[in-house]
Amino acid sequence: MSPPLLKLSTGCWVLVLLAGCQSAKPAEDPAPPPVVRLPITRVQRQDLSSIARLTGTVNALPDHSVKVSPAVAGKLTAVLVVPGQRITRGQLIARLNNRQSTGQLAQTNAALQFTTIGVAQAQTNLQLARDTLDRVQMLYNEKIAPQKDLIAAQSQLATSKEQLQAAKSQVAQAQATRSQSVAQLGFAEVRSPISGVVARRLLNIGDTTDPATPIVQVVDLATVIINASQPADSPVQIQVGQKGYIQGPSQGGPDLVGTVTAVSPIVDPQSNTLSIQLRCPNPKGQLKEGQSVAVQVTTSVHRAALTVPKTALVPDPDQPNARLVYKLQGGKITRVPVRTGLEERGRIEILNGLSAGEMIAASGAYGLPDGTAVEALP
Repeated sequence: MSPPLLKLSTGCWVLVLLAGCQSAKPAEDPAPPPVVRLPITRVQRQDLSSIARLTGTVNALPDHSVKVSPAVAGKLTAVLVVPGQRITRGQLIARLNNRQSTGQLAQTNAALQFTTIGVAQAQTNLQLARDTLDRVQMLYNEKIAPQKDLIAAQSQLATSKEQLQAAKSQVAQAQATRSQSVAQLGFAEVRSPISGVVARRLLNIGDTTDPATPIVQVVDLATVIINASQPADSPVQIQVGQKGYIQGPSQGGPDLVGTVTAVSPIVDPQSNTLSIQLRCPNPKGQLKEGQSVAVQVTTSVHRAALTVPKTALVPDPDQPNARLVYKLQGGKITRVPVRTGLEERGRIEILNGLSAGEMIAASGAYGLPDGTAVEALP
């Protein structure tokens, strides 16, 4: 069969060859799967602590925060301390008007002197009565003095003894009255019952005070009590004798270390908490009465525990309450179910499923299928 001819508009004929050619593209190799880049870390061993975190309030020890009042009523003639001043036990804080007490003391001194003279006179009379009795007794024995003189001398001696005893009683009474006057005069001087720092000055010169009206408040915070609360349903059990680390909101330097001294056996029904009390040395006075502080009580320590970053854990899609870790082996990751334990400072204990030194994805692996190729981020 001859090839067809096409006639152009110019009258020329062109031979057209039609060929049935088929072109095929060369086959391409399949693209390799993408490599995921993740932060990789190793399973480590370290000590982990079980810590109860509480909020507490600083308080002075019993009888170490004292509002100082006088023993008697009176008007203040001097107040000798100011807030912030450190004072010692027995230091003079204030004076009351003592004119009346001074006058009473002068009267009791005079009365004591008078009764003392009376005792001396009674002692002299007693000696004279004894001498008289001795003389009369001798004369009576020689049958010179009559018996009535002997009886009279004996009676005089008995009377002198009674007079001396009465005089001594008067002296004792005068001494007791004087002691009361001295004490009353001493009440005009108000002294601190404890060593500490003057927290507040409540009265000034000219003010009237009495046993119910304090002049100053003195606080000793060398050792303090921390009162805290723990949720009653907390899994962490605090016990007496455990150590607690106390940190105030604005406190610098290392934490102070206290000791748990009491754990209440009674749950507060309103807050569902237990009262926890710690005793803490405060030698530099960092903690102030009424201050709010953070308390961390270490209840147990797991030595050489297997740990991973908390970010390495992902939820198990098949079991929402379970956790998985992505383990890296041979350049690929595999999901490994794990059971966890203590948690501290961003690391969590692994109780089973992993071994020390194994490589795992530190984060970002959630949702990746098993066998995904992974490279470690630099």
